[in-house]
Amino acid sequence: MNKVIEKRRIIAKEKKSAIVKCRLCGKYFDEKDMSDEHYPAHSVGNDDIVALDIMKMIDLFESKNLRQEMVDRISSGEKIENITEETFDNELSETIYPKGRTAKTLCRNCNMFLGKYDEAYLKFFNAGGHPKKVRGFQNQTKYQIIKAIYAKFLSVPEAIKEEFDFIDFVRNKSCEKYDGEWKLYFIKRDYSTDLMGLKDIGTGKVTFNEGVVYELSDDKFIFNLMNFEKHPNFEMTNIFDILKKDYVLTVGVDEYGGYHGQILMSRLFSQMHNENT
Repeated sequence: MNKVIEKRRIIAKEKKSAIVKCRLCGKYFDEKDMSDEHYPAHSVGNDDIVALDIMKMIDLFESKNLRQEMVDRISSGEKIENITEETFDNELSETIYPKGRTAKTLCRNCNMFLGKYDEAYLKFFNAGGHPKKVRGFQNQTKYQIIKAIYAKFLSVPEAIKEEFDFIDFVRNKSCEKYDGEWKLYFIKRDYSTDLMGLKDIGTGKVTFNEGVVYELSDDKFIFNLMNFEKHPNFEMTNIFDILKKDYVLTVGVDEYGGYHGQILMSRLFSQMHNENT
């Protein structure tokens, strides 16, 4: 096996391409032969990704002129959602991934394999996670939804060095049991998760004494993967709860801001540090 890998490395070096390991099947490939894996899926908002300038947003919304302009526009009948989206597009965003956020973390076969899971998740996304609708899904579809989200964390940059123990659970289509260390929770987005309704579809990481939390989001949901039990004061829904008849969807963050709030604050401090150096 080592000889095969070394031979591929030599060939790749001659072709000026790197040898990379597929995060799902564990096999090695020339980087040029890897697929462009979207995280999140392309169909759930991962298209023309922009960066949110948090510092500029704070400065902008402290402006008396802007506040008065917004009041005047709302008074004239404009919807606040349209105003904030326009402000985001024109003042606060910068395109960083015009074709969506992707990573060469999966081989083409594994990318195609996970496509079925992505189709299942799209049903959940289109249903808005509504409990009454999700309860009507087949059990197989629900497991595909769960596996789709777990699999996306294989491509999150902040988690690229983690050796996750849910690989076999994701790879085995018929497996309906995962009792590893990684817990997966989620919330549905609202104005408590997104300042002025401005959705920042990003990834992140925050470290606690208990372990680490990774974040992945799309247009409707925010997911947190962690290797410890969720802090009781943070309201979130366990992804496996969608299998239950009494499944309840958590909407928005609690007064503490949840893990999402902490990750946003971490990003804010990082931007402040970069501006001061």
